Amino acid sequence: MLTRSALLFDNGLPDLPVLLIEPHRNPGGIWRIKFNYEASEPLSMSAVQATTMASSLHQIGETELADEIDGAITSARRYASM
Repeated sequence: MLTRSALLFDNGLPDLPVLLIEPHRNPGGIWRIKFNYEASEPLSMSAVQATTMASSLHQIGETELADEIDGAITSARRYASM
C-alpha cells in the first residue's frame, strides 16, 4: 500500500506540515496549486497533478489533506473561468 510520505515524494513534495494550500497563478497566467511550508520554500504543481494526488490521498485515507487540495483546485478552476 502506498503511504502518504511516498505519495508526496512521488509528486515532488516534502512530507512536512503544510501551512496553506492555495490556488496560484504563475507568470504565464496558468493556475496551479501552491503548497506553503513553514520550514521550506513554497512548491507548486499543476491542477491536473494535484487532482490525481488528491484522489490517491483519498484512497489511502488521508482525507483532510485531500480535501484541502480539492478546495484549492475548485478555487483555481473558478478563478480560471472568470
